[in-house]
Amino acid sequence: MSAAVSQLNQIPSPETIRDATREVLSRPEFTGPSSWEQIVIALLKAIGDWLNGLASWSNQHPYLARSLAVILLLVAIGCLMHLLYLSLGDRLTFGRNKDADPVPRSRWQILEGTATNWREALEVARRKINEGEVRRAIWIAHRVLLGLLDEAGAIRLAGWKTNSHYLGECARNHPWYSTFAELTEIYEQAVYAHRITPPSSVESLVIRVDRLCKEHAG
Repeated sequence: MSAAVSQLNQIPSPETIRDATREVLSRPEFTGPSSWEQIVIALLKAIGDWLNGLASWSNQHPYLARSLAVILLLVAIGCLMHLLYLSLGDRLTFGRNKDADPVPRSRWQILEGTATNWREALEVARRKINEGEVRRAIWIAHRVLLGLLDEAGAIRLAGWKTNSHYLGECARNHPWYSTFAELTEIYEQAVYAHRITPPSSVESLVIRVDRLCKEHAG
Protein backbone atom coordinates (compact mmCIF):
# COMPACT_ATOMS: atom_id res chain seq x y z
CA MET A 1 0.00 0.00 0.00
CA SER A 2 2.80 2.39 0.91
CA ALA A 3 4.52 1.63 -2.43
CA ALA A 4 1.39 2.56 -4.40
CA VAL A 5 1.05 5.82 -2.48
CA SER A 6 4.71 6.63 -3.18
CA GLN A 7 4.19 6.10 -6.94
CA LEU A 8 1.14 8.36 -6.88
CA ASN A 9 3.16 11.08 -5.15
CA GLN A 10 5.77 10.91 -8.00
CA ILE A 11 3.18 11.75 -10.68
CA PRO A 12 3.63 15.47 -11.65
CA SER A 13 0.77 17.91 -11.24
CA PRO A 14 -1.44 18.86 -14.20
CA GLU A 15 0.15 22.33 -14.33
CA THR A 16 3.61 20.78 -14.63
CA ILE A 17 2.42 18.48 -17.40
CA ARG A 18 0.84 21.39 -19.32
CA ASP A 19 4.03 23.51 -19.03
CA ALA A 20 6.16 20.61 -20.24
CA THR A 21 3.81 20.00 -23.15
CA ARG A 22 3.86 23.66 -24.18
CA GLU A 23 7.67 23.71 -24.04
CA VAL A 24 7.91 20.64 -26.26
CA LEU A 25 5.37 21.93 -28.78
CA SER A 26 7.12 25.33 -28.99
CA ARG A 27 10.29 23.73 -30.35
CA PRO A 28 11.10 24.50 -34.03
CA GLU A 29 10.49 20.92 -35.17
CA PHE A 30 6.88 21.14 -33.97
CA THR A 31 6.08 24.63 -35.28
CA GLY A 32 4.74 25.24 -38.78
CA PRO A 33 6.37 27.57 -41.33
CA SER A 34 6.30 31.28 -40.58
CA SER A 35 4.42 33.76 -42.74
CA TRP A 36 7.65 34.75 -44.52
CA GLU A 37 8.47 31.10 -45.15
CA GLN A 38 5.00 30.55 -46.56
CA ILE A 39 5.46 33.55 -48.87
CA VAL A 40 8.84 32.26 -50.06
CA ILE A 41 7.45 28.76 -50.59
CA ALA A 42 4.49 30.15 -52.56
CA LEU A 43 6.81 32.35 -54.63
CA LEU A 44 9.14 29.45 -55.41
CA LYS A 45 6.17 27.31 -56.34
CA ALA A 46 4.83 30.03 -58.64
CA ILE A 47 8.27 30.40 -60.28
CA GLY A 48 8.47 26.63 -60.71
CA ASP A 49 5.02 26.54 -62.31
CA TRP A 50 5.98 29.42 -64.61
CA LEU A 51 9.20 27.70 -65.65
CA ASN A 52 7.33 24.46 -66.31
CA GLY A 53 4.83 26.35 -68.43
CA LEU A 54 7.65 28.12 -70.27
CA ALA A 55 9.38 24.80 -70.94
CA SER A 56 6.13 23.35 -72.28
CA TRP A 57 5.59 26.39 -74.50
CA SER A 58 9.19 26.18 -75.77
CA ASN A 59 8.70 22.55 -76.72
CA GLN A 60 5.60 23.48 -78.67
CA HIS A 61 7.19 26.54 -80.38
CA PRO A 62 10.96 25.82 -80.64
CA TYR A 63 11.77 28.44 -83.32
CA LEU A 64 9.84 31.21 -81.60
CA ALA A 65 11.43 30.31 -78.27
CA ARG A 66 14.88 30.49 -79.83
CA SER A 67 14.17 33.93 -81.28
CA LEU A 68 12.86 35.16 -77.94
CA ALA A 69 15.97 33.85 -76.19
CA VAL A 70 18.20 35.78 -78.62
CA ILE A 71 16.21 38.98 -78.05
CA LEU A 72 16.40 38.61 -74.27
CA LEU A 73 20.15 37.98 -74.50
CA LEU A 74 20.65 41.16 -76.55
CA VAL A 75 18.56 43.14 -74.06
CA ALA A 76 20.63 41.74 -71.17
CA ILE A 77 23.87 42.67 -72.95
CA GLY A 78 22.53 46.16 -73.61
CA CYS A 79 21.59 46.63 -69.94
CA LEU A 80 25.01 45.40 -68.87
CA MET A 81 26.76 47.82 -71.23
CA HIS A 82 24.59 50.66 -69.93
CA LEU A 83 25.48 49.83 -66.33
CA LEU A 84 29.17 49.70 -67.25
CA TYR A 85 28.86 53.10 -68.91
CA LEU A 86 27.18 54.59 -65.82
CA SER A 87 29.81 53.15 -63.48
CA LEU A 88 32.88 53.87 -65.63
CA GLY A 89 31.71 56.91 -67.58
CA ASP A 90 33.58 59.28 -65.26
CA ARG A 91 36.85 57.43 -65.87
CA LEU A 92 36.65 56.47 -69.53
CA THR A 93 36.07 58.73 -72.51
CA PHE A 94 35.35 55.84 -74.91
CA GLY A 95 37.55 57.21 -77.62
CA ARG A 96 36.50 60.83 -77.26
CA ASN A 97 39.27 63.34 -77.78
CA LYS A 98 39.70 65.39 -74.62
CA ASP A 99 41.82 67.92 -76.49
CA ALA A 100 39.18 68.54 -79.15
CA ASP A 101 37.41 71.85 -79.15
CA PRO A 102 34.16 71.94 -77.18
CA VAL A 103 30.86 71.81 -78.98
CA PRO A 104 30.38 75.15 -80.75
CA ARG A 105 28.22 77.33 -78.54
CA SER A 106 27.52 80.94 -77.77
CA ARG A 107 28.88 82.41 -74.57
CA TRP A 108 25.63 82.09 -72.62
CA GLN A 109 24.30 78.88 -74.13
CA ILE A 110 25.11 76.99 -70.93
CA LEU A 111 22.33 78.97 -69.22
CA GLU A 112 19.80 77.53 -71.69
CA GLY A 113 17.93 80.81 -72.07
CA THR A 114 17.69 81.59 -68.36
CA ALA A 115 19.62 84.85 -68.76
CA THR A 116 21.99 86.68 -71.08
CA ASN A 117 24.88 87.11 -68.63
CA TRP A 118 26.18 85.68 -65.36
CA ARG A 119 25.00 88.51 -63.11
CA GLU A 120 21.50 88.42 -64.54
CA ALA A 121 21.41 84.65 -64.04
CA LEU A 122 22.37 85.01 -60.39
CA GLU A 123 19.56 87.53 -59.93
CA VAL A 124 17.20 84.93 -61.35
CA ALA A 125 18.63 82.38 -58.91
CA ARG A 126 17.90 84.68 -55.96
CA ARG A 127 14.37 85.18 -57.20
CA LYS A 128 13.88 81.43 -57.53
CA ILE A 129 14.97 80.96 -53.91
CA ASN A 130 12.37 83.49 -52.76
CA GLU A 131 9.76 81.69 -54.86
CA GLY A 132 10.63 78.36 -53.26
CA GLU A 133 12.24 76.88 -56.38
CA VAL A 134 15.48 75.98 -54.61
CA ARG A 135 16.45 73.20 -57.02
CA ARG A 136 16.22 75.60 -59.98
CA ALA A 137 18.33 78.16 -58.13
CA ILE A 138 21.01 75.52 -57.51
CA TRP A 139 21.01 74.57 -61.19
CA ILE A 140 21.47 78.21 -62.26
CA ALA A 141 24.26 78.92 -59.75
CA HIS A 142 26.08 75.75 -60.79
CA ARG A 143 25.84 76.68 -64.46
CA VAL A 144 27.14 80.17 -63.77
CA LEU A 145 30.12 78.83 -61.86
CA LEU A 146 30.90 76.37 -64.65
CA GLY A 147 30.86 79.25 -67.12
CA LEU A 148 33.12 81.38 -64.93
CA LEU A 149 35.58 78.52 -64.49
CA ASP A 150 35.61 77.99 -68.25
CA GLU A 151 36.32 81.68 -68.85
CA ALA A 152 39.07 81.57 -66.23
CA GLY A 153 40.69 78.60 -67.99
CA ALA A 154 40.21 76.26 -65.01
CA ILE A 155 38.01 73.87 -67.01
CA ARG A 156 36.87 73.44 -70.59
CA LEU A 157 33.16 73.00 -71.12
CA ALA A 158 32.13 70.04 -73.25
CA GLY A 159 28.78 68.37 -73.70
CA TRP A 160 30.04 64.86 -72.84
CA LYS A 161 31.64 65.82 -69.52
CA THR A 162 30.02 65.06 -66.18
CA ASN A 163 30.30 66.94 -62.91
CA SER A 164 32.95 64.46 -61.81
CA HIS A 165 34.95 65.28 -64.93
CA TYR A 166 34.81 68.99 -64.17
CA LEU A 167 35.82 68.48 -60.53
CA GLY A 168 38.78 66.37 -61.61
CA GLU A 169 39.74 68.89 -64.26
CA CYS A 170 39.73 71.88 -61.92
CA ALA A 171 42.94 72.15 -59.91
CA ARG A 172 42.43 71.61 -56.18
CA ASN A 173 44.56 74.64 -55.39
CA HIS A 174 42.34 76.88 -57.51
CA PRO A 175 40.86 79.63 -55.29
CA TRP A 176 37.35 78.73 -56.43
CA TYR A 177 37.67 74.98 -55.98
CA SER A 178 36.11 74.75 -52.50
CA THR A 179 33.03 76.67 -53.63
CA PHE A 180 32.88 74.59 -56.80
CA ALA A 181 33.11 71.29 -54.90
CA GLU A 182 30.46 72.33 -52.36
CA LEU A 183 28.07 73.58 -55.02
CA THR A 184 28.57 70.44 -57.10
CA GLU A 185 27.75 68.22 -54.12
CA ILE A 186 24.56 70.18 -53.39
CA TYR A 187 23.70 70.07 -57.09
CA GLU A 188 24.04 66.27 -57.18
CA GLN A 189 21.89 65.88 -54.06
CA ALA A 190 19.18 68.27 -55.23
CA VAL A 191 18.93 67.40 -58.91
CA TYR A 192 19.69 63.67 -58.94
CA ALA A 193 19.00 62.45 -55.39
CA HIS A 194 16.03 64.85 -54.91
CA ARG A 195 17.16 65.77 -51.42
CA ILE A 196 15.89 68.96 -49.83
CA THR A 197 18.56 71.63 -49.34
CA PRO A 198 17.91 74.50 -46.89
CA PRO A 199 17.27 77.72 -48.84
CA SER A 200 19.67 79.59 -46.56
CA SER A 201 22.54 77.33 -47.62
CA VAL A 202 21.70 77.79 -51.28
CA GLU A 203 21.44 81.56 -50.87
CA SER A 204 24.86 81.61 -49.22
CA LEU A 205 26.34 79.74 -52.17
CA VAL A 206 24.67 82.06 -54.67
CA ILE A 207 26.18 85.04 -52.84
CA ARG A 208 29.62 83.39 -52.97
CA VAL A 209 29.26 82.72 -56.70
CA ASP A 210 28.17 86.33 -57.20
CA ARG A 211 31.28 87.47 -55.34
CA LEU A 212 33.43 85.29 -57.62
CA CYS A 213 31.62 86.75 -60.62
CA LYS A 214 32.48 90.29 -59.53
CA GLU A 215 36.06 89.23 -58.83
CA HIS A 216 36.34 87.71 -62.30
CA ALA A 217 34.82 90.78 -63.99
CA GLY A 218 36.97 93.18 -62.03
